[in-house]
Amino acid sequence: MRRKLKLLDCFRWTLFVAVLAAAGTVQAQLYWRLDSGYSKSLKADVKDSNLVLICGDPACNTPGTLDKDVGSSTILSGGVGSRFSSNMRADVTLGYRGGYKIDASDQGVPAARFRADVKSLALMVNGYHDFSLAASTPYLGAGLGFAHNKVGTVSFDDGAGFRGSVPGGTKSGFAWALMAGVGIPISGSLTLDIGYRFIELGKIETATGDVIINGAVVPPPYPGATGKLKAHELTIGLRF
Repeated sequence: MRRKLKLLDCFRWTLFVAVLAAAGTVQAQLYWRLDSGYSKSLKADVKDSNLVLICGDPACNTPGTLDKDVGSSTILSGGVGSRFSSNMRADVTLGYRGGYKIDASDQGVPAARFRADVKSLALMVNGYHDFSLAASTPYLGAGLGFAHNKVGTVSFDDGAGFRGSVPGGTKSGFAWALMAGVGIPISGSLTLDIGYRFIELGKIETATGDVIINGAVVPPPYPGATGKLKAHELTIGLRF
């Protein structure tokens, strides 16, 4: 509980500092942004914390890894920012990615297939350097922040009678991103933003809990699994 409160305080202070920074500049420099896009995850490397449930060999004597990615997700985000000079600006954004899924098989024989929904909410503070051209403004940027990642109930099935589930879980922690893109002016205060982002959203984690196999609780409790969440992303949005 104490750790969760500390992470929540970090989220609040990150937002508070960013808003103060924006509010401390000239009003005309303040801008808002709305973005959407496509996020394609990279290899997640989901593995058992201790007890072997994900098999690493045909006889399931060693722990294994679900080394597939967690698929793709749409991105919905919004934020507020400020321009400090003709080339420098910063913003704070809150982004939601709700479409990732664990869907991978282990190395057992027969192989068990594991499935779970994965969602992420990330609060980021971002800085950009704009390169002004005649008709557009390319930019490079970087961001730091925190991500709250949630894994739903994990189900497994080997197609031969071994099927069940273990609890999902949440994990909050440090996140970072690198960005590149271009701003295309539409009107005096409206800019179309098309961008690319590599983002590291930290770990995904399931909680300790009961293993349910064929409807019955099987001891001992499952100590959970861990993985990582990172992605390549394409975004399109408006700054106004």
